[in-house]
Amino acid sequence: MNGFAWASAGSLVVLFALSGCAHEKKTAQMERVDDSSMTRLKEEEMQPVDDARIEEGRARDALARAKANESEARTRVEVAKAEKDVAVAQLNRAKAEHELLLKQKAPPDQQARAAQARKDVEDRVRAADLKIEYLNKMVEVSAKEVALAEAHAQVSTAMVERAKVRVLQASDPNQLQGVDPAKLEAQVAQLQAQESSARKEAADKRVAAVDSYNRWQELDTRLRNAAVPVNTRPPPPVASQPANTQPINRAQPAQEPASATVRPATAQPAPNAP
Repeated sequence: MNGFAWASAGSLVVLFALSGCAHEKKTAQMERVDDSSMTRLKEEEMQPVDDARIEEGRARDALARAKANESEARTRVEVAKAEKDVAVAQLNRAKAEHELLLKQKAPPDQQARAAQARKDVEDRVRAADLKIEYLNKMVEVSAKEVALAEAHAQVSTAMVERAKVRVLQASDPNQLQGVDPAKLEAQVAQLQAQESSARKEAADKRVAAVDSYNRWQELDTRLRNAAVPVNTRPPPPVASQPANTQPINRAQPAQEPASATVRPATAQPAPNAP
């Protein structure tokens, strides 16, 4: 056999070895007990297994809810982006009106109102940015909670198998042939450690989301309060006004209230600190 043949043969051996390792890794799944081995057990003996299966079902339901929450969180981000687009359009209009009054050398009071209107819309755009930042944080939180729910579902599945093993160990050990209880216990411990790590990551993301929420709400609340003046009395008529004409309320800027321009963001529930 020449050198090329030896090299080819060696390559085949390596490929088969790698294929075998990959196959072993793929098939190295959780230790499982065949349900048929438990047909002879009495109802009271099966109670621990039934309880574990109920918990597994709850974990699967929680996983489905976590995925739905993540999808909803992403939708909220898109809605908030659309709201910001409206605010940006209003800002561009306010800028144009203000610059036009400056160019026309309009009376100072008109320029002041236009400048204030521009500043108010700028603040609303900034509030929209803070809201989007917060909602993006909540998307990250939701993603981590999905990972946590998946980890818990895996733990609950492993707990079902452990319950089966313990029941058979007490009633019919011969049915455990082919199942390694020690290996199963090690797998359960590993999955529980992964769940603990996922829980910590989700908690850390939620703390960051709380800080972002507080920044958004601080500005949003200030804008809401500024948009609705309380007990503002109109000034008396000036000399050029007929006495029986409703005076102009100059206490408010000549602009649409914040509630009519950008719909106030629906207050998102503050994420609970871990």
